[in-house]
Amino acid sequence: MTMPLPLSSHRRLTAGAALLAALAGVLAPATTATAAPTPAAPAPTAPAAAPARTPAPDMAGVVAALESAMANGAPGAMARYLGPDGARERAVGVRDRRSGAAMDTRARFRIGSVTKTFSSVVLLQLVEEGRLTLDAPVNSYLEGLLPDDRITVRHLLTHRSGLADYTNAMFERTVPGFEAVRNRVFSYQELVDLSLAEPRTTEPGAAYAYSNANFVVVGMLIEKLTGRPVADAYQRRIIKPLRLDATSYVHPDTRIRGTHVRGYLHPDEAGGPLVDSTEQTLSWAQSAGAVISSPADLNTFTSALMRGRLLSPATLEEMTTVTPTDATGTRFYGLGLRRYDLTCGTQVYGHTGTVQGYYTYAFSTRDGRRSLSALANTSNHGAANTALGNTLEAAFCGKKRSPAPTARSATPSGTSDHVPLPAERDLPERY
Repeated sequence: MTMPLPLSSHRRLTAGAALLAALAGVLAPATTATAAPTPAAPAPTAPAAAPARTPAPDMAGVVAALESAMANGAPGAMARYLGPDGARERAVGVRDRRSGAAMDTRARFRIGSVTKTFSSVVLLQLVEEGRLTLDAPVNSYLEGLLPDDRITVRHLLTHRSGLADYTNAMFERTVPGFEAVRNRVFSYQELVDLSLAEPRTTEPGAAYAYSNANFVVVGMLIEKLTGRPVADAYQRRIIKPLRLDATSYVHPDTRIRGTHVRGYLHPDEAGGPLVDSTEQTLSWAQSAGAVISSPADLNTFTSALMRGRLLSPATLEEMTTVTPTDATGTRFYGLGLRRYDLTCGTQVYGHTGTVQGYYTYAFSTRDGRRSLSALANTSNHGAANTALGNTLEAAFCGKKRSPAPTARSATPSGTSDHVPLPAERDLPERY
């Protein structure tokens, strides 16, 4: 199987041509200035607009968001921002309640649905290699799997297949549902059958409806087309080329090796004790959510993806072509990729992740120059997720200017002026 190079040959040729053109542009004035007559003074023109300045990350705002996640039930939280001036890391609270070990930005954790972007990259590489077509029916590759030949590969990647999300019923009661599957090992077919046992949510292509079943089928496609486990595809196509040393696909082993963050699940009953959910097979998710990573590796992954190191420009353009997922005008979905439009106008691409005990955000600007990864070690507590989402505003929009305080509008000391993403305020739990 031919592996796609991080930088293709045509990109090197293009870069070389661009460099020669740039050098020619620099050298031309020096070789012609003395021969050319002095031109007449040009008419006055308006000064050129200054290029937009990239705001410095508001790391105090990032810390405020992390502390807010803790105030809303997370034992600890951390974030890592990577920009042109290097990396900046912040951590608060603990990664292990029993030992009291402090949160550590070098630690590994379960990234949940950020796994979906890994799966999408692999499948899109297979599209580039001519092994499948985005608009072909899934059943043309997995004969008889789905009851509707209209469901295409693209419908899976965009959550528009109409396949029901089996995790809604599986985790209707949070802790009992988790304990029932904590050590269970599912086959892909069993998970698809759980989805097909429920009514479909939409007609194929009609509307966005998030479903883990879509990416279970993506995993099946990857394994059918490569003839190898999905773990092998992640390793050979993403993890090894990008040197993501802290990243792995762990299934069905229940352990997280090395220094890691322990996850804590909130029960449905208010005030109930947290459940240590660190050890589990995560077989209920597999290619929809079983990857383990670290803040630095997630920065590298999202930046490399946006810089075109994993996909061709044409394929990346397809992946980042998005449609709205709600009525707020701030949340969109492409091919296994979210886009958030922040209050400062910056657009960031990546994915969120929720798995028992862990909330994750991993996003980058479209040029790949700035990225942020953030984690809170809890779940089933939406206020903590909303608070963690404010790290995006602080990191990518910088410090917001507050209006002059008045008797009615004075901001209490110690609060953050970053506004939660509107679509995250009432975001349901999505594993």
